[in-house]
Amino acid sequence: MKNVRLEDIAKKLNLTKVSVSKALRDHKDISLSTRKKVKAMAKKMGYHPNLQARSLTSRETKTIGVIVPKIAHTFFAATIEGIYKTAEEKGYRILLGVSYENKDLEQEHINAMINMRVDGLVVSVTEQTQDAKIFDTVRDMGIHLVFFDRGFSDVGYSYIKVEDKESARKGVHHLIDLGYKEIAHLSGYQTSRIGLERRMGYEQALADANIEMSENAIIEGGFSEKDGSSGFEKLLISYGNVNAIFAVTYPVGLGILNKMDSLGIDPSSTTILTFGGSLFNRYLSHPFICIDQPNYKLGQKTIERLLLEIESSESLDPVTIQLPAKVQTENKKLS
Repeated sequence: MKNVRLEDIAKKLNLTKVSVSKALRDHKDISLSTRKKVKAMAKKMGYHPNLQARSLTSRETKTIGVIVPKIAHTFFAATIEGIYKTAEEKGYRILLGVSYENKDLEQEHINAMINMRVDGLVVSVTEQTQDAKIFDTVRDMGIHLVFFDRGFSDVGYSYIKVEDKESARKGVHHLIDLGYKEIAHLSGYQTSRIGLERRMGYEQALADANIEMSENAIIEGGFSEKDGSSGFEKLLISYGNVNAIFAVTYPVGLGILNKMDSLGIDPSSTTILTFGGSLFNRYLSHPFICIDQPNYKLGQKTIERLLLEIESSESLDPVTIQLPAKVQTENKKLS
C-alpha cells in the first residue's frame, strides 16, 4: 500500500503542502474549518505522520523512549502500562526498547532513540550498568531523561523509585514479628541501587531486633529466576537450611521454589518474603509474603515528571521521588 504524503492530501483539497502541514499541527494561521477538512481527509486517506522527517524541522516529536531490562516480569509489565497510558493521555507516543540486562544493548537503544529525536527518555538500567556516564550523550543532546526503579541518584537526572530500604526493613521486620529469627537474604548486586538499598533494609531490620546473621547467609546475585535458583543452592552450601528467606525480587523467589523442587525440598519448610508481588502468587501451594510495589503508579509518576521537565519553560532541578510499598500481612505466625 502506498504511503500517503502531505502532497497527496494537498492535491485532493487544492491546498499547498505547507497549509496541510500547518493544519495537521493545528497552527493558528489556518482556519478551524480548513483544519477540520484536512484532518478528515488525512484520516480518510490513511495518512500517518513521518515523525523522523518532522523532527528535522521541529524540536518536538511527541515521542518518548522507554528502555527496560525485561518485559516478561509482572513489575515491568504493570509499570509499562502506567507509562503508556499516561503518555497517551498527554498526547505522546512511546518507543519501547528492551535491554535484556545487557548494557551494550542498552547503549544501542539509547543511540537509536537519540537518532529518532525522542523528546525524552525513561530508563530502568540493566544489572550490568554501573556508571551513569553512558547517559552523557543524552545530556549533550539536550534530551530529558528520568530513571525509574533502577537508576542513579545525584547524577543530574530525576529518579522515580520505590522506598527500597524502608520497604525492605518493614518486610523483614514483619517476618521477625511472625517469629522468624534466622532469615537469609538472596540479594541483588550491590552495584545496583535497588540491590544495595534492599540489603540495607534487611540488615537494619535484623539490627533493630538484635539478630545477628552470618555473612554466609547473604548471597549476592541478580534479579531473575535463574539467580534465585543458583543463589539458593549457594546458600545451602555456604550456610545451610533456614526457615525464612528474603528474596530481592519476586522472580528470585520463584527461582528458589524451582531449586527446592529439583532438590526434593518441601516448600512449606521455608517462608519466602519477596520484594514485589504477582497475581500468580495466590496459585502457589505456599504463597510468598510480598512487599507489593505501586507498579502502575510508578510508571505514571515517571512520565508525569518527564513531561514536566520537557514542557517547563525553565530548567528544573532533578528530584528523587520515592513511593511507599505495602507489606502483605495475612500469613500465619511461625509454629
